[in-house]
Amino acid sequence: MKIIIMAGGTGTRLWPLSRISKPKQFQPLFGEETMLQMTVKRLLSHFSLEDIYIATNQQYREEVLQELPDLAANHIILEPEKRDTAPAIGLASISVEARSDEAIAFLAADHYIHKPQELCHILQIADEFLQQSPEYIITLGITPTAPETGYGYIKYSQDSLVENQDISVYAVDAFVEKPDFKTATEYLADGHYVWNSGMFVVQKQTLASMYQEYLPDTAKILVDIELHKEANIEELYHQTDAISFDYGIMEKANHIAVIPADIGWSDIGSWSALKDMLQVDDITVTHKGSSKHFDIDSEHILVHSHNKDKIIATIGIRDIVIVETEDALLVSHIDKVQDVKQINALLKSADLEDKV
Repeated sequence: MKIIIMAGGTGTRLWPLSRISKPKQFQPLFGEETMLQMTVKRLLSHFSLEDIYIATNQQYREEVLQELPDLAANHIILEPEKRDTAPAIGLASISVEARSDEAIAFLAADHYIHKPQELCHILQIADEFLQQSPEYIITLGITPTAPETGYGYIKYSQDSLVENQDISVYAVDAFVEKPDFKTATEYLADGHYVWNSGMFVVQKQTLASMYQEYLPDTAKILVDIELHKEANIEELYHQTDAISFDYGIMEKANHIAVIPADIGWSDIGSWSALKDMLQVDDITVTHKGSSKHFDIDSEHILVHSHNKDKIIATIGIRDIVIVETEDALLVSHIDKVQDVKQINALLKSADLEDKV
C-alpha cells in the first residue's frame, strides 16, 4: 500500500496562527511537532517512509522538506495551482510509483487522531478487502460521538460486506450534506450514519477508471501529464475540472464502501475544535504556547501564544478564545469562532491579504 498525505489546504479558520503562507498542517498545535510531522509519525509503526508521499502546493515544498528531512524529494507531489480536490487527488495518484493493482490511501495532514494504531489497522483491513473486491473505494467514516452539524455524513447499509473480521465494511447508501441539529440527532440515534472524514483507500487502476467514467476531460489531461512528466504541467493542469472529489467522483460511483472508524478523530477545523481536544474537565482554562499565563476565576477559555516574553492575564471570563501571534491578536467568544473567515474577508478588503 502507498499512502498520500494531502497537505495543500490553507486552514484559515485557525487565523491568526494558521495563514496561507503557513497553514495549520505546518503548525505545532499540540506540542513541538507540527500536524504534518504527527501525521507521518503515526503511520511509521506499520508503514515505511518509502511508501509515503506528500501532496501539496508549490509554495509549501521547502516547508515539507524542512519538516520531513528523511523524505525523498520525489515523494513530494506539487500541485501547480489550486483546482479543488478532484484534480489534486488525480495528480497525486498518477505521481505515485505504485502497481496498477496496488491500494493507495489518501489521508489528511491536518487531522488529529487519538488512536493511531486503530487507524493503521483499519488501513490494513481496507487493503485486504480491496484485494478481493478491487472495484470499490473504501471511505473511513468516523463513528459520531455527538449530533455534530459541522460535518457531512455517510449513511451505510445494515449488512457487512465481509465476514469473520473484527472490523466491518459496509456498502454506502448515501452521502448527506451537513444537517441541522434535529436531523443530526436523528442520525446519531439511527446508528447507521458516520461523519465523512474525507479519508479513503482505492486501488490505482480503479481510481483511474473512475476518472475516465465520471471526469473524462480531466482523465485525458492526467494521462497526458503522466506521459510527458514535467512538460507543460502548469498549462495542462489548468485545464482540469475544478471540482471536489466528493462531487466529481465519490457521489457518482456505484461501488463505495465505508468502514466505521472509532479512532479519536477531529479535523481541528476551528479554535473551538482545538479547545475541545485540549480540554480535560468541565472548567478547564487551557493555555498553549510559551507565553506566561495567569488566570483568576475564568472558565472554558483557550489562550494560545508563543511569545515567551509576554505575560497574559485573564480575570473572570468564560467561553473565550484568545490567540496571539507576532502581528495579530484574536479575541472571540467560543460560539463565534467560525466567523474568523469573515475577518479574513475584512483583511482582504483592507488590502491586508498578507495577513490572511
